[in-house]
Amino acid sequence: MKAIVNTKLIMEDGIIWDGALLIGDDGLIAAADWADKVTVPEGAEIIDAGGRYTAPGLIDIHTHGSDDTGFHEDPAACAEYFVKHGQTTVLPTFYCTLTLEQMLEGADKVRKASKTGVGRIMDGLYMEGPYMNGAGSNQKYIKWTGDILPEEYVPLYEGLGDMVRVWAIDPARKGIRGFMDYVREQNPKAIFAIGHSNCTMEECKKLSGYNLKIRTHHSDAGKAPGRAQGTPGAGGDEYSLYNPDVYSEVIVDENGVHVVPDLLKMIIRTKGVERICLITDSMGSKDDFRNNEKEGIWYGPDLNYDYRGYLAGSRLTLDNACRNVMKHTGYGLCHAIRMATLNPAKALGIADRVGSLEAGKKANLIIIDDMVHVEKVFLEGGLVAENGKLC
Repeated sequence: MKAIVNTKLIMEDGIIWDGALLIGDDGLIAAADWADKVTVPEGAEIIDAGGRYTAPGLIDIHTHGSDDTGFHEDPAACAEYFVKHGQTTVLPTFYCTLTLEQMLEGADKVRKASKTGVGRIMDGLYMEGPYMNGAGSNQKYIKWTGDILPEEYVPLYEGLGDMVRVWAIDPARKGIRGFMDYVREQNPKAIFAIGHSNCTMEECKKLSGYNLKIRTHHSDAGKAPGRAQGTPGAGGDEYSLYNPDVYSEVIVDENGVHVVPDLLKMIIRTKGVERICLITDSMGSKDDFRNNEKEGIWYGPDLNYDYRGYLAGSRLTLDNACRNVMKHTGYGLCHAIRMATLNPAKALGIADRVGSLEAGKKANLIIIDDMVHVEKVFLEGGLVAENGKLC
């Protein structure tokens, strides 16, 4: 048994200012409450948090890789990179720039690496595609622009299907229903996301029965056309705002490039704190791609740019995203942590085992200060990182 004492506990809807948390030998949380309500067993290993906060480990449902490699290339290295920043659950994300063979090979690497060490933070895949509208970053590398054919998606699903938690699709793409029907036949609980698309809200509504549950990086995945010059349309973003059951992902970078701070405030106010998922969309590049300010694209030190100098994901980690959302919106630490823990856990349907400090859940924990600087990271009760270094 381990006991974290002299700590503030970040709970689902508040903070316990004088708390204690017990970790069982089974790697699960045994208790999390006010210190005077928790009995620390004799002989327990005492971990003094020094007055810092104990929070659930951060959950990143959408991340392509570390600052210099992709999950499909070296998942173990990516897991080591992110766990040091307090991310105890991640969904390696494959983009439609990968061929079928690269996706299958990458999935096999993830499958093997997720069984040992800190690789255990990898808990399935987020497929950003392959069937989106092809209008995202890295245009010349996108591979999946032809017809949506069974001879293509059947081997894709057979190779990846048991690992995929989220399929991001374009509701407007011709033939998308055939793919979604097939996936749902194999897995009735499959989760779909509205990915890169210029779809209309009506096209989204027609797919509502398919568990269309997530909006891929809200405000940065395409817009519906208006009905007249100069008028906006209602598309994937608006469907997410309109539908209370949909979770909106947001990439909150230091300079507010992906989502302008005033728009971010509006999204959170409309959706509610309970339906926002902070993500990194981390996509570090090995090439010296630079920002293209002449095209009106603001620079961000925590962002990534493609070969044209256009915005292409980020170099964020989720601890930074938490800091940034507090900076840009005025929402507090408890709100930011919820957006990076319980909300994504609920979106994925795994909140029964991770995402909050509750007895019976995995002791995936972080000890942080009030600016989410990560001091200690625990994975199933074991200390795996401290002050930015692996243990």
